[in-house]
Amino acid sequence: MFCLNAHVEKSRCRFISRSIGICLHLVFAVLAVALAAQSVAADAYPIEKWKKWDRQRSDRMPGEQWMRYASPEEAGWSSGKLAEAKAFSEKLGSAAVMIVYDGAVVAQWGPVHRRYMCHSVRKSLMSAMYGAQMPEGKIDLQKTLAELGIDDCPPLTDQEKQARVIDLLTARSGVYHRAAYETKTIKASRPQRGSHKPGEHFWYNNWDFNTLCTIFEQETGKRFFEEFKRRFADPLAMQDFRVRDGYYHREKWSIHPAYPFRLSARDMARIGLLFLHEGKWGDRRILSKEWVEKSTAPISYRPEHPRSPEYAYSYLWWRLVEGRMVPTGLYSARGFGGHAIDVFPAANTVVVHRVDTFWDMAKGIRKEKPEVSNDDRLELLEKILDARTGPPKNHPKLVPVEEPRLEVKTVQLSPEQAARYQGIYKFARFKMTIKPSEDNLLVSSPKMGTFTLLPLGCDRFWVEDLEAIAQFYPGKRRRPAMLSVEFIPGEPTVGARLGDTRKGPRHARGHRFRLWRSPRSPG
Repeated sequence: MFCLNAHVEKSRCRFISRSIGICLHLVFAVLAVALAAQSVAADAYPIEKWKKWDRQRSDRMPGEQWMRYASPEEAGWSSGKLAEAKAFSEKLGSAAVMIVYDGAVVAQWGPVHRRYMCHSVRKSLMSAMYGAQMPEGKIDLQKTLAELGIDDCPPLTDQEKQARVIDLLTARSGVYHRAAYETKTIKASRPQRGSHKPGEHFWYNNWDFNTLCTIFEQETGKRFFEEFKRRFADPLAMQDFRVRDGYYHREKWSIHPAYPFRLSARDMARIGLLFLHEGKWGDRRILSKEWVEKSTAPISYRPEHPRSPEYAYSYLWWRLVEGRMVPTGLYSARGFGGHAIDVFPAANTVVVHRVDTFWDMAKGIRKEKPEVSNDDRLELLEKILDARTGPPKNHPKLVPVEEPRLEVKTVQLSPEQAARYQGIYKFARFKMTIKPSEDNLLVSSPKMGTFTLLPLGCDRFWVEDLEAIAQFYPGKRRRPAMLSVEFIPGEPTVGARLGDTRKGPRHARGHRFRLWRSPRSPG
């Protein structure tokens, strides 16, 4: 009996011990879940708190000149944390950053007035152009390429001609024709023609994006860049955009040209602010609210576009669908090298990020290629949002943003002097044409666009936006025979004037160039 009781007691102890162990495991599991939830909550952005802070939002818009907060603290942002974000962006190689909260500048650094290349940001601008004309009904998004009479060389197949305009807007046309302005990555990953029907598969397709420009001009009867100025640059009071800052980039693979832009950060911020306000600019309706919502809503998710798995694609805009910033509603206009307009509806904030990618225009010239990866840019955006630490003051103090000053001293040329430089100059990889404008000379190239030449002295010019030195070298009778451009300061690239008997590169090797130190970027 004693042995039996002892066995029962021992079994009871084991049961109690096991039960206690199970309970402890459950307790620890619950605690782990609670701690994990607390960690996630601590790491998440205080969206509800932001909403309370923004109840007194002003919905202000910039006029002809931007206004900025006298200090970030006026807007409820931390100067110290913004300084950390700036240091991080400089480490990445960012050229310019502009942060706009409630319609005024919280912080900016770098030459926000400089017109950099936009690269694929142009596609989001095209989306806006389609949205602006939709109320007029000139373009039917359901029409097929066959109905619009759109073809290419070599010609499209019958299946490809069934793609609709809406398929091109969402990069789902199924037309895998070679296109202008394509990167090596896109060329290498292009699907076989006929492998997908229109509308059934996403592929980031320059043919779609370029052909949208052809359709736009055909159906509206308007030139694209002139119409962009009328519909956006003028009503949004852009400070820097000129029609000649856009151009048509043509290649032999297709009859449909690309349409590269040069825009400043402060002008791009106005586009972001227009979308943040759902298409309204003050009291004026530029885009319908419905178009803004549709063009930024996620359509094509991963794994359809492994290039950017954290994003979904919309009407030529990118919508963030993974990561810490998803609750902010972030959507972006993104371009090669790290260019972006990032819109945060939940934070009432727009961030513009720029990189100096002018090296990409004259391929093979630059030795170092400054780029900012998408992951690094997203990390920078997180650091920027972390700088928002409290509500804005009831009446924050605003001051005008100082206008940049041009630090290069220019001289005046007579029409006779300016005429001396006009002509075509052939470089190893491209040609440049010097031609007159109303007040200055212009230099243009089919693969670079048009830039203003500001005279600095005898035979020496400053290439605006490109911010390079152009030096002419005289030949017979003091007529310029050669042109060197310092795409890299101190390393001139030389071209010979067509019609001159001397060949540029050969002559350049025996020529002692008088190099001139480039001035600092204006502003």
